[in-house]
Amino acid sequence: MLQTAFKPAIAKAKALATSKLSRNIGWLAGAEFISRFGRIVAAVILARQLDAVAFGIAAIALTIFEVTRVFTENGIGAAVVRASDKLFDQTANTARRLMWGVCLSLMAVQFLAGLIVELILPGRNAGAMVAILGFVFLLMPFGVMHAYALQRAERMKDLAAIGTAQVAADHILTAVLAICGFGAWAIVLPKLLTAPIWLIGMLRTKAWTPNLTAGYAPVASILKFSMPVLGSELMCACRDQLDKFIVSLMFGVEALGLYYFAFNAGLGVSTALNRAFANAVYPHLCAASDQLQSYRKALFNLGIPFSFLYVAQAGMALFYVPVVFGATWVPAASLVAILCLGGPARLLVDAARLHARASGASGQDFLISLGFTASVLIPFALFAGYGLLAVSIVSVASASTFALAVTQITLRAHQHSISNSMGATS
Repeated sequence: MLQTAFKPAIAKAKALATSKLSRNIGWLAGAEFISRFGRIVAAVILARQLDAVAFGIAAIALTIFEVTRVFTENGIGAAVVRASDKLFDQTANTARRLMWGVCLSLMAVQFLAGLIVELILPGRNAGAMVAILGFVFLLMPFGVMHAYALQRAERMKDLAAIGTAQVAADHILTAVLAICGFGAWAIVLPKLLTAPIWLIGMLRTKAWTPNLTAGYAPVASILKFSMPVLGSELMCACRDQLDKFIVSLMFGVEALGLYYFAFNAGLGVSTALNRAFANAVYPHLCAASDQLQSYRKALFNLGIPFSFLYVAQAGMALFYVPVVFGATWVPAASLVAILCLGGPARLLVDAARLHARASGASGQDFLISLGFTASVLIPFALFAGYGLLAVSIVSVASASTFALAVTQITLRAHQHSISNSMGATS
């Protein structure tokens, strides 16, 4: 009798587990967690081999590199992923030309940044580290079209395998070079040395074959779609970084350390799952015949269960923080719990903006990201006088309210479209 009662739920769970979207999220989430585990192991080794100065020099080089790399998430790949079969070859041909221009420009920016850093910090190799990372952008155009084609085909298993191989090699090289006495170079060099692993992996997939006879899509049409996407990605970078900058200004370095720990301990799991969800759901929505219905299913079948997982993590924070991280971090446990509750808002907003992007409304994607970033950051500026915990509560509440409003608007659009279709057929 009990088995009969749970039979519908079991059947739904099995169907969900075997769906393509669920499998793709599983592959990408697995890659994310392997990456995070490797990062922890490498961090333990680095902490025993490097001093604070070496960490600081490496941080300068990697921060500049990460900021520059944001501009590779410029919407050109998103345009390729959502292109119709009829226009795919033309779009891909133009995208390849554009990405060559973008990557060569970013390489030049890295070289220039390296020169400036060397002038500011002479004799510490910081400038050389910044400049040498520019060569990563030289390799990127040779494989990036294969990466876009893999996303378009929803071959997330291949993307996860290539990413995992590169990240694992990065962590192993970092540990080996640190033990061998390379200092800050042990953190920086692997980013360049493992780039060929990504390139070879992409080329071996043979996911894309250029068809030059198809011609080229107008550059203006691709840029019209991609520029708001770039703006959206920049807003995402701002929401993930500027809060820490504001905390350091308003509360000081010690409070920043507490907040940074809580942010990583609280949002580490949700960030990995959210990134996997976002990377899998966008091509899934692009390929769907009914994007609103696919968005709704993804939200209810996966987004909401993930959100409950984050809430459960928040509830357990007061217990697992002292056990896992030690008694030193007991004061941060309540802050970890609050930041955990911000995970569902990020997932809901990512789902809504990627739905807008998949439907071609990249301007709406940008506006959603802009609004969400404002909802996260403005409370830090307005309520800093009430303390770090209070301002974090207000920020999470503000972000959650915005996320629920955006989700409700998107779902209403779904209901409105159903009403219109029923009226048209009656």
